[in-house]
Amino acid sequence: MEFTSVIAVIPAAGVGSRMKADHPKQYLSIAGDSTPTVLQACIASLSAVSQINRIVVGVSPADGYAADLDLGKAEVFRTGGATRSETVLNTLKAIGTETLKDALVLVHDAARPLVDPDDVTELIDKAKTDILKHGPSAGAVLAVPVSDTVKRTDAADVITEDISREHLWRIATPQAFAGLALLNALEKHPDVTDESSAVRAAGGRVSVVAAQPSVFKITRPADLTLARMMFENSQKPMLPEIRTGIGYDSHRLVEGRPLILGGVTIPHTKGLDGHSDADVLLHAVTDAVLGAANLGNIGILFPDTDPAYKGADSGVLLKDAFARVCAAGWELVNLDAVLIAQKPKINPHLTAIRESIARIMSVDVSRISVKPKTNEKLGFEGREEGMSAFVTVLLARI
Repeated sequence: MEFTSVIAVIPAAGVGSRMKADHPKQYLSIAGDSTPTVLQACIASLSAVSQINRIVVGVSPADGYAADLDLGKAEVFRTGGATRSETVLNTLKAIGTETLKDALVLVHDAARPLVDPDDVTELIDKAKTDILKHGPSAGAVLAVPVSDTVKRTDAADVITEDISREHLWRIATPQAFAGLALLNALEKHPDVTDESSAVRAAGGRVSVVAAQPSVFKITRPADLTLARMMFENSQKPMLPEIRTGIGYDSHRLVEGRPLILGGVTIPHTKGLDGHSDADVLLHAVTDAVLGAANLGNIGILFPDTDPAYKGADSGVLLKDAFARVCAAGWELVNLDAVLIAQKPKINPHLTAIRESIARIMSVDVSRISVKPKTNEKLGFEGREEGMSAFVTVLLARI
């Protein structure tokens, strides 16, 4: 059979006496006053399933809470009964047989706020497949495999039997069935604890779909504590994919050339020698961002054997390289550079250098750090034969 709609029914008429709270558990805040109630979280989870066309909540006729809540697209029916099955049955009757005849109905406990929408989607697909293959009396339920050792005891709580946990499941919700088949099953078998029991008692075939453990039911205060921890953890932003890159370059100091560092011309008696403008700092920056994004290196993109790059502005090269990095889906988190030069003094020019790099990369200057070092007259930098730069960058996936 073909379904024209998927309707989620949430029976929410229970009083939750085992929670020992001042109002029903479905109306308790899941993680504090500024967070949704358990019922709202249930509705949010089901609303995230694109295949669900309609959500109907069955509450007690005397319910004084639902009307004050933002329940999104959910409809509230005052169809609550003395038992869960009676509430579901009353709600199905209120929806009407004309609608139910072409509807797949999902029944979900109001006290299971952390059901995974992906699991619900898989459940819908499984139920539709089984009903198409085995007829309208088939269906499917979410369930969690039993992982603990299971024992049976006598009336005195003495263990009398070891039970194999193979093929044992903890049945959860939603439970998915053809609308009219579920209505008929509940009418014939009203004294059941869940819909799958009624459908099976009526001769139906019910499959299980493995669910995440988060689908547990809130029954006691400890359950709400666990739900609160899981909810708060789910609200924390996930760390983005990040990459680090390292760049290094060095150039010889010679007379007769301008000294350009970070795109800024620095007054000095010598300049750096190279095929381009020999901006040692920007070259190291370029290699760092390319390396982090795994897009090659400056020598591959802008080879010094190519006459096109003779005397090239290194800022233009960095701008081109970083545009490739951004096009690959990355953004700069921060850049930290060490520039090693015995002379001239770099600190007076740091602000201009940082601003220049930020302008070339179109990022805020707060993301750019440059630290000059003299090398204490050691090495080729200390002997004023040349300069070098080390750069690290952190990129994050956009």
